[in-house]
Amino acid sequence: MYEKISLYLNKCIEKDVLSHSYIFYGPDEINKKNIAMKFARKILNTNALFHPDLILVPSDSKEERSINLIRQLQKFLILSPYSGNYKLVIIEAFEKLNIYSQNTLLKIFEEAPCHAIIILFAKTIDSIPDTIASRGVKLSFWKQNNTLELKDKNIIDFFNEVLSETSNKNLYYQIGKFNDYKTVEVFKLWLGFLRDNFLRDPSKKLANLLKVSQNIYFKLNETNINPKFAYDELILNL
Repeated sequence: MYEKISLYLNKCIEKDVLSHSYIFYGPDEINKKNIAMKFARKILNTNALFHPDLILVPSDSKEERSINLIRQLQKFLILSPYSGNYKLVIIEAFEKLNIYSQNTLLKIFEEAPCHAIIILFAKTIDSIPDTIASRGVKLSFWKQNNTLELKDKNIIDFFNEVLSETSNKNLYYQIGKFNDYKTVEVFKLWLGFLRDNFLRDPSKKLANLLKVSQNIYFKLNETNINPKFAYDELILNL
């Protein structure tokens, strides 16, 4: 079960295109944990139950899921790895974090050192704020409809054109065709499209493009950035 997800995560390790954040969402808690732990142990090159560079915050943790807990995780991630190249935090039941903890976690995402990897578990993707969800690779642990297939075929053709190595078309002209879409909606679809491609064949090019696009999407949601500037930033980073 979830062979595609396992294969994708293994490719991320083999090709050295690990993300700072992964979001495992859906009702299958057992497989979320099993796959996350296998992924973490493979990154850390260990079969041990415990490792100094790995912290698991279980859903039944007796410790209060408060801002103090998240700050402890922040201090853990700032320190250099004890061995190897990475430190990992796995947080089960993200929805149990209070708003202050979520805000502090967002700060960690924004300032995460290159050796930090955070894996979040959630029942649904809607339970995670867009400001956090947009910064992570989302992996579904239930059957999910591909919303891109329900959208205008022209916008999917445009996304394929953007990624094409042989593209000679004027991208600004292409973007002008989507005035009927809100810019934030285009970027939300674009992120989904990138993640689908990254899941099939992870590469450093796609990883960098995902990072840039996530930052643009964050700006569109949280600032008054001019939509034209959002497209400018994307095109300049292609």
